[in-house]
Amino acid sequence: MLLGIKSTKQAIIRHLVMAFIGGSLVYLVWSLNSTWSPDMRLWKSFGGASFFLLWFAVFIGPAAKLLPALNVVLTYRREAGVWFFLIALVHGYLILDGWARWSVWGFLGYQYFAEVDSYLRVESGFGLANLIGLVALTFSLTLAATSFDKAVNWLGIQSWKWLHMFAYVVFYLGAMHVVYFAFIHYTPSLTRAMQGLPSNYPDNPLKYYYLFMLLSVLLVQILAFIQTVHKQKKTEW
Repeated sequence: MLLGIKSTKQAIIRHLVMAFIGGSLVYLVWSLNSTWSPDMRLWKSFGGASFFLLWFAVFIGPAAKLLPALNVVLTYRREAGVWFFLIALVHGYLILDGWARWSVWGFLGYQYFAEVDSYLRVESGFGLANLIGLVALTFSLTLAATSFDKAVNWLGIQSWKWLHMFAYVVFYLGAMHVVYFAFIHYTPSLTRAMQGLPSNYPDNPLKYYYLFMLLSVLLVQILAFIQTVHKQKKTEW
């Protein structure tokens, strides 16, 4: 038995459960974004679903320290992390293929203007937000690739745990990416207005849920840290 996984069969069942949950989240986010255009609705459905899974993966650890009853689902965070990566990878592909059109300039928020025969930056935060998302996805590739018993055995449990603390780096980078697109990017833009492009996008129905997820992880980490310090002080006394 390793990290709560008793057999290959059990691991497969757990992944199937998480795949079903991930698929359900994609459908849920798709349904809630019904006022968006089909392409944006599709990008958002995979992006939002992946963030929900990432939130669970990083929230459940410190939350279980505060409320031990949550230990019953604690071991599912490995599968949640793997399926976060897979769904986020689809989200990234859809953005590159449907929005950036496989253009590095487009990915960074630049557009070509024939009048000056050059690429000009038109979305000041777009490129940075995309780079943050790309860095988070790169980190999560390493974490997903080592979320299996063979990797744990090869690395050693302490080294594996140290490596997977980077899940919180991925979460906070992902949260910055999500918050930008949920609260900033689709607000009225002077640049788009000057180009004659529409800037009156529908409101994001999940933006406050995303903000809550960010704050909830921060809060449980702080509370779990305080609890750990308190227990250590008690043993010293």
